[in-house]
Amino acid sequence: MRTAAFLLLKIEHADPARAWLQEILKGELTTAAEIPREERERRHACLNLAFTWQGLKALGLDNDSLQTFPYEFRKGMAGRAHVLGDTGPSAPEHWDFGGPRPGSPPPEDMHLLLMLYARSEDVLRTVLSHQRQRMAAQGIRELYCQQAAHLREEKDGQIFFREHFGFRDSLSQPVIRGFMRPPPGEDYDTPIAAGEFILGHENEYEEKPSSPSVPAHQDPHGRLGPAEKPGRKDLGLNGTYLALRKLEQDVEGFDAFLEKNKALAPLGVEDDAKKKEWLKAKLLGRWPNGAPLKPDQHEAPDLGSQPPSNAFRFVQEDAGGLGCPVTSHVRRTNPRDSLAPNPELSMKMNRRHRILRRAVAYGPHMGESDKAPSGRGLIFMALNANLGRQFEFIQQSWMNQEKAGRLYSERDPVASNHEGGMMTLPIKPLRRCVMDLQSFVTVKGGGYFFLPGVKALEFLAHLKPPAA
Repeated sequence: MRTAAFLLLKIEHADPARAWLQEILKGELTTAAEIPREERERRHACLNLAFTWQGLKALGLDNDSLQTFPYEFRKGMAGRAHVLGDTGPSAPEHWDFGGPRPGSPPPEDMHLLLMLYARSEDVLRTVLSHQRQRMAAQGIRELYCQQAAHLREEKDGQIFFREHFGFRDSLSQPVIRGFMRPPPGEDYDTPIAAGEFILGHENEYEEKPSSPSVPAHQDPHGRLGPAEKPGRKDLGLNGTYLALRKLEQDVEGFDAFLEKNKALAPLGVEDDAKKKEWLKAKLLGRWPNGAPLKPDQHEAPDLGSQPPSNAFRFVQEDAGGLGCPVTSHVRRTNPRDSLAPNPELSMKMNRRHRILRRAVAYGPHMGESDKAPSGRGLIFMALNANLGRQFEFIQQSWMNQEKAGRLYSERDPVASNHEGGMMTLPIKPLRRCVMDLQSFVTVKGGGYFFLPGVKALEFLAHLKPPAA
């Protein structure tokens, strides 16, 4: 699905909104059910739904059930800005949606996230028009819509996606035990327990994550399974939590920064374009074509038709960061074996903080226009069973933490807020420092959503609110 639209919706009338959900469940909702290849090739659009805590309340879920959701979800993304590092230009008061900025949809009005995906822009327009007509007639008001499309490229028969800074995207994803197989030839460690991403399944602690529940008497048709607590039904089973962020990328500022600091490249890198590519790779932690950074490597290797490899370990192959700097974006967000002196313990710790990451670009490609008046960036999505231990932990403790390895006062050089920050580049014989880092990525909106399993969505669509 090449194109997408993300719609933030407000439930103004609960009864017709539940009727709308019932209609979607009759065949429009995209689920995890296996689809025959022929039917999959004929499918031109996909649809998914997720709810905020305020949205579940607006739909009629009682307060007792609402309080079983985790604290982070109830507070919402804007309410956790101090944890996520969303300050300065990235603070919620500047967001296009999800914050208190006048004229933008506030968190309390954001009830539903409708995610539409299509094979082409024409199909997306048709699907979007159809859904808008139905929603307007069924007590649902559209607050905000962000359209997006993959920056899709093909080389040597291989299809891949890029983001606006020019890097191949979505390269390293966790393999979920019992649901996925590692790609052939990849040196993956133990696949990660399903409960790190899906409620109702065992996680890496060999226990099931906390799951929201409802009183058993509210489920007379037996749509939900039993919860651990007697007299309750499990609303979370096969669901997950979705963190969505609109991340605007300062492409021109990033390129200007590379131009200004290209002299940091070592001897042997003579061409200006290659100097900038070398520095860009050091900031992110991979070459733009996705190849891992190796010590004493001055330019990206030609991958040919081979996909970028994930078969590398930081401490095992590059303990000092001579290839991939210790504070680079990739090494911070997925530290692999560099969290503890014992590599096996480190990998175990790492598996407890992974997320399923999806991103779709918005705005024109750099080559399509010199300027992007409406901005360009990513709609970033993180799927996880525990918002605090996974998504928020990565943001707070790995990306924004100023201590990494034996270095101090350094944050993620690409994705964190900066006002004159720095980054160490280990180079023999003498290390170098990137100075005066600026914010290349700005948060422009976001929210926390509950993505229910099919049975939970059926329950919510037929919910009978308690009498007043």
